[in-house]
Amino acid sequence: MRRNASGPRSVGSLFIGKLPVFKALKLCEMERRWENIAGTQLAARTQPLRLDRGALIIVCETPAAAQMINMSNGSLIMRVKRQIGLDLPSVRAVVRRLDRNSRRSEPRTDRERLTVPQKAIDEALAEVRQTVHDPELALSIARAQAAAVTRYHKAASRE
Repeated sequence: MRRNASGPRSVGSLFIGKLPVFKALKLCEMERRWENIAGTQLAARTQPLRLDRGALIIVCETPAAAQMINMSNGSLIMRVKRQIGLDLPSVRAVVRRLDRNSRRSEPRTDRERLTVPQKAIDEALAEVRQTVHDPELALSIARAQAAAVTRYHKAASRE
């Protein structure tokens, strides 16, 4: 049975078109759930780093941990899909020192408050209005999308 193209869609489907934002959000979710995905022992020695052409790059503090990642990549891919909803073509392990604080953001102070340019909101709103016909919902989604693009673009440029 075919779904009606003009019918309701999930909010997540709107972000899929913005793949860098979608991937960043999924990677953040994966970091939060890494212990559940990898298991307690493996999570203590590994950390998801980034998505590279869809493949999950995992930092491992020892060659033994990298070997465990490589041996369990099929189950990791399955757990990521089940818990995060992200299809991964593969998992790659790299050995280097773990930096557990590299991706953790510190609590924001008033001076660090994220300012989203009105132009970014307007551009997102023009795009969202093509699929969302409720004006208030469209504006809310556009603001969230513009904030995510602004925040993760700034974070990516600092790395």
